[in-house]
Amino acid sequence: MFQPDDRSLIATCALAILLLLGAGGAPRAAEPMRFVLNEAQAAPLVLFEGGKPVGGIVYDIGKALGETLGIPVQFVVLPRKRIDAAAIAGDIDLRCYINPAWTQFADQFVWSDVLFAVSDVLVGGEQVPEPKALMELPNKARITTVLGYVYPTLEPLFESGRAIRDDAADQEKVLLMVSGGRNPYAVSNSLGLAWYLRITPRHSLAPWRLELSRYDVHCAVPKQGAIPAAMINDALDKLKNDGEIEKILARYR
Repeated sequence: MFQPDDRSLIATCALAILLLLGAGGAPRAAEPMRFVLNEAQAAPLVLFEGGKPVGGIVYDIGKALGETLGIPVQFVVLPRKRIDAAAIAGDIDLRCYINPAWTQFADQFVWSDVLFAVSDVLVGGEQVPEPKALMELPNKARITTVLGYVYPTLEPLFESGRAIRDDAADQEKVLLMVSGGRNPYAVSNSLGLAWYLRITPRHSLAPWRLELSRYDVHCAVPKQGAIPAAMINDALDKLKNDGEIEKILARYR
């Protein structure tokens, strides 16, 4: 009977064989895993320098996954709205930091197990009183959000006009807008907020936080990708079970 480690080793070896065999069975160099990054993702999810990714949680997961599989990783940076189309066309092999509810094409992917969970929280400027619930917000409260992101808890307020949505390009700019006094409120994911507080010790945010929702984070393997989903997901399971995912998260908290 095979033990779990035996199955992981067999899967890795099988992937290596597939990648080393080209058309007609001739050996060839391993093709890179095309790992997509959303160009709107900010630190700590992705750190960009000169427009190129150099670090961050999602980037580090891609690097660790490539090392576990023994194949190179090619990071493909795309606008958020082009990622689904690229996946369906077979132009990418993996996307991470995704939830099935965030795409209209969830059935076009094979989903990993949950990697970790993240919360969306409402934050306020330094002098803004703490609301105990959303209904305590002032009428027509302006809330800074990330362009293109969906916030199910807040949608009824935006649709009714009870609150006003004001979009920023990415998570970092959302928090800067509140710290700068442009809007009294903002929505941040817990990872982005922790990073902002870490690098901005003299911030201008109030100490309170109001949790809006909590969601699971997965990776998703396009069904049209070049690498078998089972092999990628086995490697992701190994990274999580070995504590490597938690180590990556801890680097950016």
